Amino acid sequence: MGILFDSGKTCFESCGEFVIFMKIIPAVNEVDFSKIKEKIEKAAEFFPSAEGWIQIDIADGKFTPHKTWNNPRALRELRIQNSELRKLNLEIHLMVENAEEVVDDWIKAGAKRIIVHHESVMALAKKSSDNNEIDILNFILSKCEANNVEFGLAINPDTAVEELLPHVDKIGFIQILAVNPGLAGQQFKAETLKKIKFLKENPYTEIVVEVDGGINSEIAKLCKEAGADILVSASYIWNSKNPKEAFEELSRI
Repeated sequence: MGILFDSGKTCFESCGEFVIFMKIIPAVNEVDFSKIKEKIEKAAEFFPSAEGWIQIDIADGKFTPHKTWNNPRALRELRIQNSELRKLNLEIHLMVENAEEVVDDWIKAGAKRIIVHHESVMALAKKSSDNNEIDILNFILSKCEANNVEFGLAINPDTAVEELLPHVDKIGFIQILAVNPGLAGQQFKAETLKKIKFLKENPYTEIVVEVDGGINSEIAKLCKEAGADILVSASYIWNSKNPKEAFEELSRI
């Protein structure tokens, strides 16, 4: 396997029993960099900076109907200026057509994990006479490995999870998107739970499963029961009166 991951779950012993918690990652999905900066700084208060993860959603308006902020150089400069932010673990979710062209820029910006979409890789492979899907994935994976960056593969709600099985020997991390890529605030699609269970019940894969989209406290419980290791939440956290409390609530599930 190309890059190894832990389960993302944490646990402690209580009354002789181990209580397991999923890892919660706040997501930032904005069109304005000032909002990106504000939410990154706010999320840094949620957890010890060396332990917590923050996801930044990057949508190009081509792979997705919606476009978000997309400037890795600005992010890099922000982290240079702020030593505390340099300690944070950044997960960059690339909802873009050309992930292989921009992955270097996001690694230089400080990404500790890069997530690209299976669908965008497949579309690019169909257009290319020189590279197939495996070639493209290997290229991105090699970039990540050379920089000690974790690599994950995402799928849209309409994509069958079985399409990812040929790649699990290379990839230690799968993100199941529970909403259509792009805008935050969409409703969780129930069929996502079947995808989680399939991956976790499959006897030949111990892959880490992250679920992104439509996460609230009730959905988080269902995802945990299905076997999810990591949950990504944007609207439920940021639209709460107290984002830190909302993050902590999800973290206790």
